[in-house]
Amino acid sequence: MRGLTFAGWVAIAAMLMAPSIRQPPFDPMPSLPVEVRQASPGFSVMTYNVKGLPWPAASGRGNALAEIGGRLAQMRASGNAPDVVLLQEAFSDDAKAIGAAAGYRHVMLGPQSAPAGGLPPLGQAYAASARRDRGEGLGTVLDSGLVILSDYPIVRTDRIAFPQGACAGFDCLAAKGVMIAWIALPGFDRPVAFANTHLNSRRSTHVALERADAAHGWQIQELQRLIAGSVSPATPIVFGGDFNVGRVGTRMAGFAASPPLGESQKDAMAMLLPNAEVDTGSRAEEASIVRRYKDMILFRDDDSAGKRIVPQHAFVPFPYATAGSPLSDHAGFVVRFASSNASRPGYRSQPEIVPSLAGDNFAAQDAR
Repeated sequence: MRGLTFAGWVAIAAMLMAPSIRQPPFDPMPSLPVEVRQASPGFSVMTYNVKGLPWPAASGRGNALAEIGGRLAQMRASGNAPDVVLLQEAFSDDAKAIGAAAGYRHVMLGPQSAPAGGLPPLGQAYAASARRDRGEGLGTVLDSGLVILSDYPIVRTDRIAFPQGACAGFDCLAAKGVMIAWIALPGFDRPVAFANTHLNSRRSTHVALERADAAHGWQIQELQRLIAGSVSPATPIVFGGDFNVGRVGTRMAGFAASPPLGESQKDAMAMLLPNAEVDTGSRAEEASIVRRYKDMILFRDDDSAGKRIVPQHAFVPFPYATAGSPLSDHAGFVVRFASSNASRPGYRSQPEIVPSLAGDNFAAQDAR
């Protein structure tokens, strides 16, 4: 959410003063006719914050969003398109059209509005100090901006929005939360769960950093509770998105204390990078992704499901840090997973890189 103008957010907040109608939940969009792929023993998944914010928060994004869809279509033509795509900030119509442009047969949209009522999720004192001039306490005018695209059937869905008040600043204008799609993948005897989220930003909220961090901490704890209650331990799960942790001590500590996928959670890119299991041309970009500690593809590294999913390879088709003209203010990256019997001889869980604050030269951009 870099580069947003304060005036743009104020204009969106003003839109909330008009009466609004809560949208009912709905099913995934109709399938699109595309070629049928051969069954494979694994799958690939991409996460990408596409900066698909509506006017006036952002403008002139149509061409870049169309290019994202076009590039995914080119990847499909060459046989390299990810099987599953997790999008964040896909608020605009142009952003939501990416799936159709790229030829994905199954499209699921995330939560549409935040529920109101009940006790203040972060306590009375937090609620009493809400900044209406910063978008707090007004309800949601935007949906979650979350989208899941899949080449394979989505057989079950769950959309959960955080309650109103479980947010900070202008992030409160969107229906923050989590979406989960259970997808029937070849080679698996049960659907694999894919979760997608976009958590509270920091400086872009335009409220006190302590307030933004408190909201982020609550959301992290709630994610852990929601995933534990929604996805069986026997179900393989991949959880991607913009977690907005960054190299911020408070947020890093909260994320470590309440990992959304539990104690067996691993960061796929952080595991692959030290073992050079990434595209050579993408290494600088991948190192930047790991250091920034925001965009992640997480998975459960255990054998409870009988089949273990193992990250094998990663690449970055949509660079940011190393791109001359990036299509978004985030990188979009792909991780290829293989399925393996839990008892596969010789398998050993690999260590992952865990970012620290030491030697941090990313503090300025990561504290947003």
